[in-house]
Amino acid sequence: ESRYSKDQILTLYLNRVYFGAGVYGIEAAAQRFFGKPARNLTLPEAAMLAGSVKAPARYNPLSDTDASLARAAIVLHAMEEAGFIDARTRAMAQAARPRIARGAGTPGSGYFTDWVISRLSGYTNDAGEPLIVETTLDLAAQGEAERAVASGLAAQGRSLRAHEGALVAMTPDGAVRAMVGGRSYEQSSYNRATDAMRQPGSAFKPFVYLAAFEHGHTPNDVMHDGPVDIHGWKPDDYEGKFEGDISLTRAFAKSSNVIAAQLTDEIGADVVAKTAHRLGIVSPLNAVASLALGTSTVTPLELTAAYVPFANGGEGVIPYGIVRIRTRAGKVLFTRQGGGAGDVVSPVNLAQMTSLLVESVTSGTGRSARLAERPTAGKTGTTQDYRDAWFVGFTADLVCGVWIGNDDN
Repeated sequence: ESRYSKDQILTLYLNRVYFGAGVYGIEAAAQRFFGKPARNLTLPEAAMLAGSVKAPARYNPLSDTDASLARAAIVLHAMEEAGFIDARTRAMAQAARPRIARGAGTPGSGYFTDWVISRLSGYTNDAGEPLIVETTLDLAAQGEAERAVASGLAAQGRSLRAHEGALVAMTPDGAVRAMVGGRSYEQSSYNRATDAMRQPGSAFKPFVYLAAFEHGHTPNDVMHDGPVDIHGWKPDDYEGKFEGDISLTRAFAKSSNVIAAQLTDEIGADVVAKTAHRLGIVSPLNAVASLALGTSTVTPLELTAAYVPFANGGEGVIPYGIVRIRTRAGKVLFTRQGGGAGDVVSPVNLAQMTSLLVESVTSGTGRSARLAERPTAGKTGTTQDYRDAWFVGFTADLVCGVWIGNDDN
């Protein structure tokens, strides 16, 4: 207060406060809810935004228009009592019902916004001024992602007893184009895409097979798919029936637990863990035999990023959402210059892995995810007692990971 006027302090506050629906700042709120700059807001529109700050998730104009109007009426009465408007102006404003711009964005973009905002301080050194942040988000892709999660859960969630989902889609250089952290940001802002630690199940098997290929195996090698005892552990093929002697290509497509476990026991769980970390898994992995079946937890974001080398020619990436940060005056504080782990898969092993991932969606457990109009590759995953269900796959343009399950495991 010794440095700034009341209006300046209010301006700083309004440029940062949360207005609901993933929107921070009065300018963004005006654009999001009413499709216009803040300077062009009408009195009833401005009153609705002022009223929403008390409980943004409940009172923002999109969440409950009637509740937002009721809050705006309280604001208008306060303005009249304070002498900012007269009774006639208040009555006219209260009688108006502003048009809400429902097509300006997507309801779940808040997950991506929160993720980006949480990473800002590392790039700006907590700059004490308003910032303009350019991101990788593709609003059209985000809308499709939100609809995919919502429609999928609406159609099958009840029968599957699954109440939540998450989706991450990124380009082959790691630029996140869409991020859905749950079925409803308004009901739960917890970002399952970035923060939920879940077992990947068989979606972890590509790292097992890659490690095996790097230690001499080939897709045509034949192994026995049947009951096995690995130091007292007897893995079961709960995703299918035992098939006897089969090639590694067939074992991968049918998601054989037994063969994945045998490969891990042969080359070492620590080798498999190092391979997964090299490709992009950042969470700790327990180097035990059951690692083959994806028993160590990861986030959807990191698992999807770890599949990217299979899609981009073998280069490791760091998933990112921020392209450039600048001040309102135009000073550039950060520009992304690239970055990643470099080559993490050799061309020969990459070709072998790609053939396996294509086979998985051609004749294996991922058949339902195959796209008719373009080449597709990927891998399914389910965990013990079907607590989690996954698919991570890619085309030439996007790598996408989806998780379905429940927060209570």
